[in-house]
Amino acid sequence: MPDATAISDTEADPYRLPRIAVPSRYELRLEPDLEAFTFTGTCSTTLDVEHDTDVLVLNAIELELSDAAARRADGASVAADRIDYDATTERVTLHFPSALDAGPWVLDTSFVGQLNDKLHGFYRSTFADADGETQVIATTQFESTDARRAFPCWDEPEYKAVFSISLVVDPELAAISNAAETARTPRGDGKHLVTFADTIAMSTYLVAFVVGPLDLTDPVDVDGTPLRVA
Repeated sequence: MPDATAISDTEADPYRLPRIAVPSRYELRLEPDLEAFTFTGTCSTTLDVEHDTDVLVLNAIELELSDAAARRADGASVAADRIDYDATTERVTLHFPSALDAGPWVLDTSFVGQLNDKLHGFYRSTFADADGETQVIATTQFESTDARRAFPCWDEPEYKAVFSISLVVDPELAAISNAAETARTPRGDGKHLVTFADTIAMSTYLVAFVVGPLDLTDPVDVDGTPLRVA
């Protein structure tokens, strides 16, 4: 049976997440496909589960989760045995076969999504290059509640967390996110893994990333902050 508190909170306001768990850190990895207009991703979200529960409720829309499991620091892991989607409230409910004790957990999710043409979430856009050729980029617009289209998350401003973001891209593509790039590592499959420094604790709607055939200027110091232009 789902946690009674979760049911009560949900019925009280179906458009706000029940306060079952609070995220503090997201470790997010995304791999966009600019030809198929799709992306795959994984996310490890550090949580404080506020009371014993056998469900977690978070935001997701236009995503398909292939796996979801919660693990403790001691290595114990519980895989969700049912995943329910609610397109109306833009939420996903993860059901676990046994209760998650109150305290720290990490929620691991794997998912796929679409690079939509709606100008929100994680979407595709185009521009004409110097030769007049059309180029495709993947970019984001998460205000006010569209981070949930890119990764499963607690997509409400009060749930602030640190974001550790990495992007898997073709070698010739630029990748940009909120924080400075810390490494660009070739993978064995011909892709590059681009990692970025941790952000400050912030709301999901402030997360941003861009992937595409862009030229970036060298950093210029602006009052102590390095600035590049694409």
